[in-house]
Amino acid sequence: MDLRSTVYLPSKQISEGEIQVKGKTLGRWKTKKFIIDEDQRIFALKSSQAKKKLKPFYLQYYKLDIREKKKDKISFDLISKAGGKSVTLGIQNEQQANLIINLLQKLITKEEPIQKQSQEESLLKSQIEQPMENTQNLAYEKIDYEIPCFFDTSEIRENISQIRRGQQRLEKFQVVQKEQAFTIYKNVDNHHQFVTFIEFVGDCCDLIVQNLSDNNKINQWNPYVSQTESMVVKELAEDKSFQICEIRQLTNLFVFKREFQYLRHHLKIDNIDFIVQKQIDQRPKTKCYQGSLKYGLWSIQYKNNVTKVCYATEQSLQGLSYPDEDSYLIQMFLQQIQNINKQYVQKTIKQDPPINSVEIPQINKAIIQEQQVQGGEPQIQKQQPDQQQLPPQIKVVQQSQKQNQEEDDQFFDCEEEDAIDEMNDKLFIVETVDNKQLIQDEVVKDVYEQNARRQSILPIQIDTQDNNEQDWVDKKMKLVLSGGYCSLSINVKHQLQPKEKGQNRQFLTSQEGGHYIFKKDFIREEKNGGLKVINEEKLAAQKAVIKFLITRIGASLLMGKSITGISMPVSIFEARSNTERVCSSLGFAPIYLEEAALSQDIYYRIKQCAAFQFGFIFMYISCEKPFNPILGETFQGFYDNCPIYCEQISHHPPICAIQLYGRSYKIEGQLELVANFHSNSVVGRNVGTFKITFENPHQEILLTFAPGSLNGTTYGDKVLNYLEKQFIIDLKNKIILETTFNPDKKYCQYFEVEYVNQLDYLCGAICDVTDTAILRYQKEGFRKYKGLDLKNDVKQVKHKIKGIWINEIKVDNQKLISIQHDYPVKMQLAQFPIPSDATFRMDLLWWKLRNFDQSQQWKEKLEILQRQDRKLREQKSKKKK
Repeated sequence: MDLRSTVYLPSKQISEGEIQVKGKTLGRWKTKKFIIDEDQRIFALKSSQAKKKLKPFYLQYYKLDIREKKKDKISFDLISKAGGKSVTLGIQNEQQANLIINLLQKLITKEEPIQKQSQEESLLKSQIEQPMENTQNLAYEKIDYEIPCFFDTSEIRENISQIRRGQQRLEKFQVVQKEQAFTIYKNVDNHHQFVTFIEFVGDCCDLIVQNLSDNNKINQWNPYVSQTESMVVKELAEDKSFQICEIRQLTNLFVFKREFQYLRHHLKIDNIDFIVQKQIDQRPKTKCYQGSLKYGLWSIQYKNNVTKVCYATEQSLQGLSYPDEDSYLIQMFLQQIQNINKQYVQKTIKQDPPINSVEIPQINKAIIQEQQVQGGEPQIQKQQPDQQQLPPQIKVVQQSQKQNQEEDDQFFDCEEEDAIDEMNDKLFIVETVDNKQLIQDEVVKDVYEQNARRQSILPIQIDTQDNNEQDWVDKKMKLVLSGGYCSLSINVKHQLQPKEKGQNRQFLTSQEGGHYIFKKDFIREEKNGGLKVINEEKLAAQKAVIKFLITRIGASLLMGKSITGISMPVSIFEARSNTERVCSSLGFAPIYLEEAALSQDIYYRIKQCAAFQFGFIFMYISCEKPFNPILGETFQGFYDNCPIYCEQISHHPPICAIQLYGRSYKIEGQLELVANFHSNSVVGRNVGTFKITFENPHQEILLTFAPGSLNGTTYGDKVLNYLEKQFIIDLKNKIILETTFNPDKKYCQYFEVEYVNQLDYLCGAICDVTDTAILRYQKEGFRKYKGLDLKNDVKQVKHKIKGIWINEIKVDNQKLISIQHDYPVKMQLAQFPIPSDATFRMDLLWWKLRNFDQSQQWKEKLEILQRQDRKLREQKSKKKK
């Protein structure tokens, strides 16, 4: 129930003013008048429309959440606790914002008189029955300290409370890095959330606080933070906070420079120094990609001759395929916390005995011991070969590597194209003995010796999704960052057979905060049927394409160049190549085809294949264009421990080959992506077939897919629908399933199915057909085959199909598949894919980093190389003739 729908009459105690409200559809801010009724605990907005008077929010049913500070504006949310509508509010004047937020927070947390009395009685009773320590813990839950409202979030508040009590809750955390007096914990449910503990002998609180809060040298303790580019952008005198622009200079194929902008505030509570950090949404100060620091909380306290430092944070470098890969890079950054006071530590280590472990509260020691007994704590160990067993040359290489790592001078500047090429050479270089004379550069020589050594010491590994090695991400990222990944990936024995079915199958239920197919991009067009595009941001990007193309065409004509080489702008693309998009569309295979493989009924198998066929075209839907695959590009993944492989085997025409090894079934297919552009529409289809082979009994079934049409490309609403027909054919058993999208009345009457005048309506049937129908398909092939001759080809109609494909499809009035209630299996990426994998493409990586200029440059560069390669192949073929 929407709690604002009830009638509201203002009371006497009213505060009035103006406030900005953020629109839910377009995200625009609009100034509105408001009143706060302190007597009835109501916040109400005055509508600009004459008919609507007040929109009340009953504060007892809401909670307050501070969002961000953007362009000198503090924004916050009133979030409904009863399922009603929420609202985002903003105020530019910080002093006024603090007053209103504090007033709203007071009214939200205000208790009724009877409830308040019972609460006081229970508190008095607890003080009598419980020890004084527990009573103090209740006080820690309250906000009894001064902190700017911008930092008053649930995460920061909870961590401050835990640190004050000395009881850090780590039930959902596991150890990912443990050294002497230094430990990093990662949340198993949130790969971006970490808690780090470190201890120093003696009292060095002031020195550490100075290291962390010195405005002249931002994060001078961390070599990964650029001291020259980082800066204090602004000092906020009102709340004594500082706006920081921090540049982290980890650079590699996966790790470009990142810019973090956040506010920092220093406060002291109970002799504990707290330094709070929270991300702000501002325009970038540099050309670097934007990282995300949701929050960070430093605590520094001195106790029992030990200075204890804790850093709780949730942050992301973004842009990587696996969350674990991102979390590993964050872990690398957190390891540098040991350098907070390096000179002081070196002195104390000589004078005082080392600390064996970080002091963890007793409640957590039991948890950690239980994890160790159950094997739940993964120990990340660095594989270092015995120095005495290695040749002297390798010892020298290792010493030089260690020295270079300490000096921190092996970073490349990814802003320049030459540097990116050098970086790629370091990552993917694979030399042999014959190539040794080509090695001149010292860096390349070191990389060569690293790769040669790894090939001799790395065992053959199996790339399976159920791999018990929990540190595979650790190994992968170390190899990527050191330049030895290629040596490992080409020696990996990839999985070619499905493994046993896992106990917990993971389903894809949502994407990008919406339905797993529709996301926040589509809604059903109720009047005529189909999927209507509603994402305003993506629509605006697609409209800008016309201007982009006109500019490019004009420039090409003036320079005397051909317009055939004009590249489409990456702003209308998605962060996937078509090889990945095709593989991502097979999520219903384990659900329907595994059941089909268990049955011996050939018609039941065809029904299940139909459900998979519909699932494929559902999952392939997107209002954005995929990147065109490069010849030889590959993709590897898993569905419920069933491996899937894809390779682009032809550039022109663009054809990819797919193989999926399922349980008692196998999918083999070749699909050519074809698109036809019209004045106000585009029609695209995957031309080709999937062959599904079942065992026990043996049965081969061919699938073709219907084309999709997107109308409104230049004017009007953009609406997506499927057209024409798609087929399932069993040549041996002479069975054809024909499905027609948007059929006419005559077609529906033949199968005795009711006619529905909707563009997204479909119907068809599974039919026993004549020899003539089979021969005609074999003669015409999947490209020219138009379907059944209903008068002459059909011997018997076995099962009828109908439905609205956006909602539900039925066979003989029984549900076959429903978009709303049936979910596909999540696809998992391969752990160690070969370097030709689509996830390593530079234009895709730059796109994921939201640097569209670099992505566009790399896309055009790869397209030019591919056209040149095509010419060379054509010349070679002519010579052979």
